Formats: sequence, C-alpha cells, structure tokens
Amino acid sequence: MNKDVIVVENLTKHYGSLKAVDGISFKVKAGEIFGILGPNGAGKTTTVRMMTGVISPTSGSVTILGKDIREHALKIKEQISVLPETANVYVDLTGQQNMDLFGKLYGLNNDEITCRSRELLKELDLYEHRHRKARFYSKGMKQRLSLCVALIPDAKVLFLDEPNSGLDAESSKQIKNVISQLASEGRTILLTTHNMIDAQELCTKVAVVNQGRIAAIDSPINLRRTFQERQYVIVEFSESVSVEQIMTLPDVNEVRNLGTRLQCFTSQPGKVLMGLVEIAKEQDIQLVSANTESATLEDVFLRLVNSKHN
Repeated sequence: MNKDVIVVENLTKHYGSLKAVDGISFKVKAGEIFGILGPNGAGKTTTVRMMTGVISPTSGSVTILGKDIREHALKIKEQISVLPETANVYVDLTGQQNMDLFGKLYGLNNDEITCRSRELLKELDLYEHRHRKARFYSKGMKQRLSLCVALIPDAKVLFLDEPNSGLDAESSKQIKNVISQLASEGRTILLTTHNMIDAQELCTKVAVVNQGRIAAIDSPINLRRTFQERQYVIVEFSESVSVEQIMTLPDVNEVRNLGTRLQCFTSQPGKVLMGLVEIAKEQDIQLVSANTESATLEDVFLRLVNSKHN
C-alpha cells in the first residue's frame, strides 16, 4: 500500500480578519496526481505557498516525505520541484542555457545536466530548438521549457500550478502525457487547475476548495456519482418543443436550451428518455437524437462552489 507523501492537517492562514485558508486537511499518496480545484480567491495558491515553504501558516502543519515544512524547509525543498503558472525561464538565455543554469542551481554536475537536459528537451520536443533564445519561443514552448526546468532535479514531489493554462492543444497534450508518465513512475504530483477536463483526465483525487475550506474531496468519478441529479439527456426533435413542456415530465430537474437541442437534467435518465419519446408521439414529430450523459466534474464543481452551505 502506498504511503502518504504529503500530509496537510488543519492548515490555516489569516491576514488580519481575512481567513484565506481555514482549516484544510488532506493526504496525498506516492504516485498520486492530486488536484486542487477552486474559483479565484478560494485559497488554492495560498495553500500551495504554505506547502512549499514560501509563506508560514497561521496554524496547522504540512508534512512532506515525513518532514515538517516549518522545521525542515531546506531539506524538503531539495526533494520537491515547483512549476509556476507563468513560465519562469530566462528569455535572454537559450533553452539549453536555461537547463544548464537551473541544473547548477539544483546542484547537479555537468554530466547529470547534459543527460537530463537531452532527455527532457527531447521528450517535450524542444531539443532541436535548444540553441534558440527563449524569447523567440511560443507560449507553449516556454511553458514546456519551464516544465523541463522543473523536472531537471528529478524531484520526488512536484507542485504544478495551472500547467496547461492558455496553451495550444498540442502543447497541452504533451504536458499531460509527461505528467501521467511521471505519476506512473512513482512521483507524487499536486496540481492546481481551473481546467475541469484536465482534472477529470489526470487526477486520481481532487479537492474542491471554496472560501478557504474544502467543500469536497474524492476521486473525480466518485464526485460525479455523488451528484446523480446532474445526469442529463441531450435531445433534439424534428420540430420545436418548449422547455415548459419538457419540465412537465416528473423526473426532470432542469432544462437548458442549446439551440436546436435541449439538455434535460435528471437522476432518472432512462425514465426521462421514455417521456421524451412519448412527447414526440403526442406531437407527431420525430426524435432526431437523444444521448444520456453522467454529471461532469465541472457540473460537480459549479454545484459545490455555488452551494449556500459552502
């Protein structure tokens, strides 16, 4: 059984009367990709800054690899790596020079830097561009170079802040593939993101943070199952059918108009589908298409952060 690599207990950060983080607790096991999701101002960044030793908590504790961050900050920092949301490469240096610089800062010898640089730059399709200055890289290339820089020390624990923010599809895919591969090799990854699709595809567990507290924590699939009423049927008729008429079906909770289609939220998609068939028969029109879907992680996220109880 995998041991807990990260243990956060009752972590709190106050700025005067403002509770930026209010008693957050969670654990992350070796090889997990743990996602922290939340709207702007929810406390995600403050939580990560405390976990990485950038700021001190008001109360509570963070243990990484068995060591408390307040007592062993320097030792922990030798075994973790951080990828900030904004690319942190030096644009007046080439890709290779960035790798050389950060390799030396991490204490690697020349042979280690050469080996790690070649491996990482090739993996993220930057090797042929290694002698170009980073200022001439695209945003996606800069972000991939930032990831290479973050990975050069071969850290056991990685903190990734919005790694795919604003990237093109190809760069995003490459970074997600690398993240998945790192986890499969036993790295522990903590990921903050606004991208629900990334979280759903990558994370083994997610914590939804709102107003400085954890609103829910579980695997993406279990969170989706929790909100069965957010299952839905997307239907298209050959002629217009009103939202009001669909709402007369007993198991429909909400209907959204999607142009030529209607999205019907329900905890009983099978029954609703049968009701939609009956509506088509009664109006002597065709049911052009109908698809049932489970709640997405975005549905769950929006329900949690908008809940009056959070």
